[in-house]
Amino acid sequence: MLRFYLEVARTAFRRQLIYRWANLAGLSANVFFAIIFSYVIIALYHARPTVAGYDVRDTLRYSWLMQALLMIVLPFSWNDLMQTIRTGDVVSDLSKPCDFYLYWFSREMGRNVYYMLFRGLPTYVVGMLLFQLGVPLSWQSWLVFALVLPVGSMLGIAYRILYNVVAFWIIEARAMMTFAITIAQFLTGMYVPIPLLPVWLRGIVDWLPFHGFMDLPVEVLLGKIAGTALVFEVLRQLGWLLIFTLGVQLLTGVAKQRVIAQGG
Repeated sequence: MLRFYLEVARTAFRRQLIYRWANLAGLSANVFFAIIFSYVIIALYHARPTVAGYDVRDTLRYSWLMQALLMIVLPFSWNDLMQTIRTGDVVSDLSKPCDFYLYWFSREMGRNVYYMLFRGLPTYVVGMLLFQLGVPLSWQSWLVFALVLPVGSMLGIAYRILYNVVAFWIIEARAMMTFAITIAQFLTGMYVPIPLLPVWLRGIVDWLPFHGFMDLPVEVLLGKIAGTALVFEVLRQLGWLLIFTLGVQLLTGVAKQRVIAQGG
């Protein structure tokens, strides 16, 4: 069965290779917004050289890494599963001799690998060229980043599937998708870097699952979280991953009892 899920991921990766121009357009959008954020950050740091232990270069790196990870962890307007529910094609997926959640999970992991290679890396390289960002040189940070990023990616997949399965009960579920994505992007640090939030708000955000989506991997790569604090953060996010996964499995199990396929 593991071979089947690996094949699903590989097929999703190869399918994504077809959309070269769409990826180029999305890459341009990531770079455009990253440039705008960068000049706002530079202007803000004219008033103060350091905020919460972040100087202007750290914050620029943070913003560009966020743009680089966006499509890997939290792609905007992802409603692929929702569309299959609306059209009835989900019946085919539910009838497959495999776990419904793991099937979609494998598909998205394959797409995530594609976006890491063809969206994330090029985005940050552009930032390096435009703003002389450089890269963190600590191999320990890169090693931990390589371990933490998959957790964030899996959290993002579980979260997306969770708000998509709501379409089993809501006819027009796109409003739920927009709400879920908007909230998640704010709480992950996409709009305002999490380290720059007020202390009381940062304390709340750290306990939410969104912290593990992109903020935690980025802070780890920048060397801002390490040691015992890092172990605690990873365990906390693994707990959220378990909760999300169980939530999806529960909702899917309930939905299976009410799905009606015409003619069958």
